[in-house]
Amino acid sequence: MLKTDCIYFPLDRPCRFHKKNKQVCVNCTHYRSVNTRNSPVTRILIIKLGAMGDVLRTTFLLPGLRAKWPRAHITWLVAAGSEPILNGNPHIDHIWPMDKTIYEKLSAERFDIVINLDLSPESLMLTRAAFAAVIIGYCLDDKRRIRSSNIFASRWLAMSGNDILKKKNTDTYQHWMAKIVGLPRNDYEIGTPLLPASVKKATAFAHRHGLTGKRIIGINPGAGKRWKLKRWTDRGYRTLIARLGKAGYAILLLGGEDEQEILAGLSKNTRTTVVNSGTDNSIPDFFALINLCELVVTGDTLALHAALGLKKKVVAVFGPTSAPEIAIYNRGVKVVSPLDCVCCYRQMCDKKPTCMDTITADMVEQAVTACLL
Repeated sequence: MLKTDCIYFPLDRPCRFHKKNKQVCVNCTHYRSVNTRNSPVTRILIIKLGAMGDVLRTTFLLPGLRAKWPRAHITWLVAAGSEPILNGNPHIDHIWPMDKTIYEKLSAERFDIVINLDLSPESLMLTRAAFAAVIIGYCLDDKRRIRSSNIFASRWLAMSGNDILKKKNTDTYQHWMAKIVGLPRNDYEIGTPLLPASVKKATAFAHRHGLTGKRIIGINPGAGKRWKLKRWTDRGYRTLIARLGKAGYAILLLGGEDEQEILAGLSKNTRTTVVNSGTDNSIPDFFALINLCELVVTGDTLALHAALGLKKKVVAVFGPTSAPEIAIYNRGVKVVSPLDCVCCYRQMCDKKPTCMDTITADMVEQAVTACLL
């Protein structure tokens, strides 16, 4: 008899014990069912594959999950390349990157709870492939319909497919995700990991560039390839940098690999001393550089959530995405375009001026000053 529920059986071929020693299921001593539970540990799988900033802000759930299930064993399935967002988080036991082995891993494990908060086809199919007693969030049924685990998940799904409802929303992402998961609070902190080697490297960088002992303001002017409309204007950033430099603050430019030209442009044509941190930093090194700052000026990006997780003050600039959805933890100010069409979630716009054009350096400078008083 073939014991197909054995954790060592890969489903589509003989197991390694059969290959190596010609073991057969009927008398194999290695048999272990995925359904066996000999401990009170709650095995939880989180599926969150989205953008890095989205993954990072979702880590706020982890302290709440630990409080609700103190003996939980938590595995997080994340997009390949995004593992550094989670590395070093004390609440995560295993990190699974999305690679060619993932379905084999899912077939060899059984979870008590699968939490899927993504609505991408890939995440929905992974949820369906996982063996779990309880599914929280979203999964697909046999008729390609998305099934929501509770009324809050249904409401979030409705907003995700309706820009009008999205714009009317006044609650944070943390509010909705906590309700979906069933946590009593939504104010748990984002977990931005700081690795000792990266902190040491950032400290040396600060010393090398004369930043040690100075009040540093980080400027993160990019927005990635997909959401170019989220980026505030170069003119606005140049004016702001000049004013902050004149006020005695040190300016540290922060950015990713797609923003080399942006950072290079802002570090030139200014009388203010600006330190460009580069665009080839690893994620842990990027987090450690943010940690040097007293305040970070940014759009709706990874840097925003990383800074909040590091308990830094933040001035966040919003146009096409939802400002109310971002939990800022009473650590900063949101500067929102005055146009009625904000929160459109469009990636292209033919309006002049755009929402970001209407945000002035005065507005952002006043927000910075208010945060630093």
